[in-house]
Amino acid sequence: MKTCPAVPALLLALALATGCSKTTSPSSPGGTSSSSSSSSSGATGGDAGASATGKLPLVLVADVDLPGGATRFDYQDVDTGLGHLVIAHMNDGAVLINDMHDGSVLKQLPNIPTARGVVVADDVGIIFVTSSPNQLVLIDNKAMTEIRRVTTGRGPDGVGWDPTHKMVGVSDQGDGALSLIADSGSGARRQVPLGSETGNVVYDAARGVFWITVVAASPPDQLVAVDPTTAKATTSIALPGCSGAHGLRIHPDGQSAFIACESNDVLARVDLGGNHAVATAASGSGPDVLAIDPGLGWLYVAAENGDLTVFDIGQPGVVLVGHDHPGDNAHSVAVDPATHRVFFPLVAGSKGTPVLRIMRPSK
Repeated sequence: MKTCPAVPALLLALALATGCSKTTSPSSPGGTSSSSSSSSSGATGGDAGASATGKLPLVLVADVDLPGGATRFDYQDVDTGLGHLVIAHMNDGAVLINDMHDGSVLKQLPNIPTARGVVVADDVGIIFVTSSPNQLVLIDNKAMTEIRRVTTGRGPDGVGWDPTHKMVGVSDQGDGALSLIADSGSGARRQVPLGSETGNVVYDAARGVFWITVVAASPPDQLVAVDPTTAKATTSIALPGCSGAHGLRIHPDGQSAFIACESNDVLARVDLGGNHAVATAASGSGPDVLAIDPGLGWLYVAAENGDLTVFDIGQPGVVLVGHDHPGDNAHSVAVDPATHRVFFPLVAGSKGTPVLRIMRPSK
């Protein structure tokens, strides 16, 4: 296992930025050895000690109590302008808006059935959340109140935002299609059939397209580019070695994409130019949500079994930084690019109730 490169000055600055004091933590994440421990309602914990093995890349900052039942969470997104973290509490039928500074809950929006995909469009002040059986929920990001709901295809999952054309792209997983909804989610909807099933969708500003993961009728799965203005697929990239293409993120330099292949437990990296070369590496079981810390050059791959795999995206191919286990069912991950803190909503913390586990890179 390759350990992460030493960057003491940077990480010391990160530790100071967290404002954490040495207290005790309510539970040690995975196999990480904590240096202390105490628990109270709301945020708990502080600067946990490094792993006893020295091989895990993260240490615990705090566990923050979350409202609702001990049920599955799904996607998250960061509202950098407001300093908010938006979390889909999928099986609780709710959306949570938290303060990224301390993890505290600012608002719980109930009655959003099977909340899944989340994207913040801060340029228009709207949070978009997909909801079953066929809806997109629009939320005012400042007032933290619901605006309206619009129709999508069946079983909507991932969602992306095109700030250039003010277009929302929704992965209609049940239809194997992409819905394009104009006028910041309030206009006409056009559906683009793509395959048997679709996963996540991300807008590529440099190319002016939505990329979406597609499970094809016959292997291999694909990464497909769709032009939001013509509603036509413009590029289809085969993903040999990737089964169950689902989670998706674009490298900050725009030259490659990362895909979580949930059926065969690998991460795929594909070149978006040239010959579309694909490289793969093992991940945890059932890789799902991906998050990138552009400052550190780290890609976090969160898996259904709670295992976390971290890759160094500053190097070619797929280069391992290390593994961790933030908690059981920790398949959702988000990163604050300013502080490098990492967020994992967990079904059950030490008290058997939901918590937001906040971690940071170890020294």
